Amino acid sequence: MRRITLAVACLNLFAVVPAFAADHVVIARNGPGGRHYDPSPLTIAPGDTVTFKNDIAGLGFHNVTSDDGAITSFHCSDACGASPAGNPSGNAWSSTVAFPSEGTIGYYCEAHGASGGIGMSGIIIVASTPFASVDPGSISASAEAGTSTASTFSIANSGSAALDWTVDSSSADCVAPAAVPWLQLAPLSGSIGAGGVGATVDVTLDATGLTAGAYNANICVHSNDVAHDPLTLPVSFTVNTPDLIFQNGFDG
Repeated sequence: MRRITLAVACLNLFAVVPAFAADHVVIARNGPGGRHYDPSPLTIAPGDTVTFKNDIAGLGFHNVTSDDGAITSFHCSDACGASPAGNPSGNAWSSTVAFPSEGTIGYYCEAHGASGGIGMSGIIIVASTPFASVDPGSISASAEAGTSTASTFSIANSGSAALDWTVDSSSADCVAPAAVPWLQLAPLSGSIGAGGVGATVDVTLDATGLTAGAYNANICVHSNDVAHDPLTLPVSFTVNTPDLIFQNGFDG
């Protein structure tokens, strides 16, 4: 039965992984702190891969074997497969496993642990997650005093779950946003589905009431992508003195 399940996992590695899949590394370590897998627990997105490695800084006699009944099954060290492939090994082995389905997968070292979190064991959590990005990464503009100018930026989601976002501004950092009077944003919130079309945010930089000089602030993009919340876009706004000669009609 294990041989059939492993064959399916190998096919998934080539057929299911999306373009934005990531590879994560887990090291089988002897210590300090005793024998363990680093990191564990590890949270990844569906379609991501995990490369398990024996710690070259202190090779141990290890392998990685999924718990009994795990939604993704694997048995790996120098290779992946049913015994003897994947048996514990003291070599500098490295094996990559694809995780196409959501769920929590436990695993262990057959030489030093057992199914169910006994001894040398680890956990991989496969869950859909959003991934937020912005373009461009900063905004720079100028306007004459008493006028305004406009710009835009886009928010994209390359993750495997819907991205819910909001935007605001800050004169300092985005940890404690505070409205910047000369900076207006629209829309202020939205949602982008997995693989969906990105959102465009209009930025108005208003020099009405501002004196000539350089002004700086941040646009803050908050979202349910906890790994990138918030995203900060620096804004540079230069206010110029109007050319009074041409403004009054004296053009020579």
